[in-house]
Amino acid sequence: MDRLRIYLDTNMIIDIFISQARAFKAKEDHKKPKKFEFMLEHLEKFDFVTSFLTKAEIMRELVAGHHEEQETVEKLWNDFIKAMNNPKYLARFEFDEKIIDIVAKTRMKLRTMFNFEHLFIAMSENAYFVSGDKDILKKIKESKIYDKVLSYIELRKLVSSLDSSDPSHTHQGP
Repeated sequence: MDRLRIYLDTNMIIDIFISQARAFKAKEDHKKPKKFEFMLEHLEKFDFVTSFLTKAEIMRELVAGHHEEQETVEKLWNDFIKAMNNPKYLARFEFDEKIIDIVAKTRMKLRTMFNFEHLFIAMSENAYFVSGDKDILKKIKESKIYDKVLSYIELRKLVSSLDSSDPSHTHQGP
């Protein structure tokens, strides 16, 4: 099976960081969200990509929304990156006026416009854009801007179908 190149945008991983921040504050063990467990269970099937934009949004959420210190967020980020087998990290990306055309042709919320920036990064890496933002998934699919877009549920189904079609993967009955 070829590895799936997946762009990790903020809404795909933010719950991981929020749950870690809450556990850290409460001095409790961190319970991994199901998405994170799924990604870790299938690391050999993925080539992950993430960016400064994802890190900036996570930093903003944890510092402003959860009153974490920058150093704590940096540690959480580094731990996450290490757990994900050091995905490709894009420290910069140049946007152009293509976004103006999309915004002009598509009515969208500010959050959705921000997610289009993530989409452009995913497109530049020929990576699947996996999102929980139903608005952006719908707009991308309707406009046919990019064909590698999935919801998290669709990603799970894709991985499951690839597993079942892999001849080296056999199901053992009771």
